[in-house]
Amino acid sequence: MNRDRRLLIPLGLMVVSFVALAVQALIVNHYIFSSVMDHNWEGFSAIYGVEPPALNKDIGNGMTVTCLDYCAPKLPFIPGWIGIVAFLGSIMSLFIIWFRPRP
Repeated sequence: MNRDRRLLIPLGLMVVSFVALAVQALIVNHYIFSSVMDHNWEGFSAIYGVEPPALNKDIGNGMTVTCLDYCAPKLPFIPGWIGIVAFLGSIMSLFIIWFRPRP
């Protein structure tokens, strides 16, 4: 029995989705770990290229900037969006292949 080679497209997209969402899970893990462990945002910010929050930073002239509200950097979510789009693309291509069989 010959298999339809078009099914490799959804399979590849599923693999891309799995890898991207695994990377996003690692980023979220590091984000939570950084917030729990004494708000160590400098290491997180250096790795992911986001701006750390102002936690009692001296800006010169005897002035200090303090964070009073949301004291965390933004969570990078690009791998998450890649995973979501790849997963939805794989489901869409699977439906297209399923309902339009090869002649």
